Amino acid sequence: MEREVYKLSKEDFYAFVGRIMKDFETIGVVEKRGNFVFSKLEKPEELRLDYDITILPPKVFFLPPYEKMMEFDLKEQKTSIQGEETGRVIIGVHPYDVIALKQMDEVYLKDTPDDLYRNRRENTIIVASDIINVSEYSFASSLGTHVVNDGFDLLLTELDGKVFIEIGSEKGEGLLRAYAKNIEIADDRDIRKIKEHREKLPERYKLRIEIEKDQIPFLLMDVYGHPLWEEESRKCLQCGSCTIVCPTCYCYDVRDEVSLTLENGERIRTWDSCLLPDFTKIASGETFRDKAERFRHRIYRKGLYIPLRYNFIACVGCGRCIKACIPKVANPVNIINTLVKRRDESKGKLVYQIPEGVEVEANLLPEFAVIRRVEALTESEKLFELEMINRERFDFQPGQFVEVSIFGVGEAPISISSPPSEDNRFELVVRRVGSVTGKLHSMREGDKIGIRGPLGRGFNVNEMEGKDLLFVAGGIGIVPLRSLIKHVLSKDNRSRFGKIFILYGSRTPKDVLFMNEINEWEKERDVEIKLSVDTCPEGMEWDGKIGVVTTLFSEIEIEDPKNTVATVVGPPVMYKFVLRCLKDIGIEDRDIFVSLERRMKCGIGKCGHCQINGVYVCKEGPVFRYSEIKDLPEAFS
Repeated sequence: MEREVYKLSKEDFYAFVGRIMKDFETIGVVEKRGNFVFSKLEKPEELRLDYDITILPPKVFFLPPYEKMMEFDLKEQKTSIQGEETGRVIIGVHPYDVIALKQMDEVYLKDTPDDLYRNRRENTIIVASDIINVSEYSFASSLGTHVVNDGFDLLLTELDGKVFIEIGSEKGEGLLRAYAKNIEIADDRDIRKIKEHREKLPERYKLRIEIEKDQIPFLLMDVYGHPLWEEESRKCLQCGSCTIVCPTCYCYDVRDEVSLTLENGERIRTWDSCLLPDFTKIASGETFRDKAERFRHRIYRKGLYIPLRYNFIACVGCGRCIKACIPKVANPVNIINTLVKRRDESKGKLVYQIPEGVEVEANLLPEFAVIRRVEALTESEKLFELEMINRERFDFQPGQFVEVSIFGVGEAPISISSPPSEDNRFELVVRRVGSVTGKLHSMREGDKIGIRGPLGRGFNVNEMEGKDLLFVAGGIGIVPLRSLIKHVLSKDNRSRFGKIFILYGSRTPKDVLFMNEINEWEKERDVEIKLSVDTCPEGMEWDGKIGVVTTLFSEIEIEDPKNTVATVVGPPVMYKFVLRCLKDIGIEDRDIFVSLERRMKCGIGKCGHCQINGVYVCKEGPVFRYSEIKDLPEAFS
């Protein structure tokens, strides 16, 4: 213990807290109906440093369960954001919760920082507290989180009727000097007492993980196909309680709420849970995890996915999930220890690397764009030409997407359909499938919408140079591919590429998009286009192939598969069949690019909805090399 340590009598400590309460919003641990909670202190004496565990973690003061992200004025079409400026002191934070906040800092401060979180963090003083009574549900000692060396401003240890105070930062020292009286320096005997208390803590824990924490990721790599996930998930209520009380879970959802006057409203961020059935559900109705897979995902996110991304185990052993779970299946200790004993029962492993992603600014406020042109393409699809109001250029890559905001309705990810240009205009093709797209379909030229982006990783056009190109599109997969096709076929770029094949399948003839453009593309040198429809209802005309898009492969001849790059975009069910055809042709995995659709709610790799195993589609994708994700079970399931 190298830092300065002081001590106060219990009476002087309460007086210290009382003086803080006059100048700061002061949060402390209090007892309510037999449980402990973090709450605004009414008087210093109600503060409990001898608590075992609180119902909710102090995370609630930095990433609130219900949080206003911005306000919007629907009449004036204006948005605003206002962060909290109130100074706050939180007293009694246990070491495991301090470590959890440090983990949250890695997510919300270092990678595309979140201004709302940062503002609260900067305006809060953390007064930690050593654990006095160990919770029967906690296993913090197994993860080394029962003690803490940094991440706090002050650290309290209540022993023998006195409160010892270790200084952890200049901010903490300033608080102590300004508000505490009758401070004494802790002597060597006091320091030994504190050290002995901390050293003896591990033997008081009843729950223990049977392997070292740095071995947990390696265990999980081996047991992805273990029967335990199905066995335990049968008892799961899918309530999400385990994630709600967790200090390291940070997934969220976003929605708009409109006032009764319908003139203004707020965009709200709320906690969400990967255990809920609709967590991965996209507008077209697909969900990408069943119950057992959701149960497994929670453990893998904490024990493998986040460790590979941020280099820490995203569980601090507080035990709140164990206490909150009614059927008692959320217990990480039981799960890990059972997997250790039954390791050889697994029928499949999971080994992967995180592809290189795209860093973007985490601007919560959308920029305004004006609708310059609207063109109806089919009964369900419309093309919108947009112009950014405050940008002279809108630079993007083919394959990237934007988050479209209709204030008062919500936000949705939509792929850019036009090729890159040197101005501030671009095109979106929107299918009417949900509330945001439905509202967008009712808008006219001159109306304003919000845009965040461009986002995600697009197609690397430079790597395609000198190659023959094979484009395979299913349904509205032609929309993002149109951006790439038009870019490749432009006068400035066509000579950079070899022969071009386009295979495009639609449901019926009336669902085919861009037919006039397709006819023009076919006139270009060395361009071969094959079209198909699943069915041709009576009364419709169609002179192309009838069948799914894979039936078109037999109509083309790829002369040099080793010098061919394939790009595939379509509905989830299409990929495994098209990929099989590409492998039969002999195109190498690294030369196959796919664009995946998932629920990309935030667009910056935070909310968690778009994850395929440990990869964020919004950040590392939506465009991937097949070789990067072929071993991810959730990529093409």
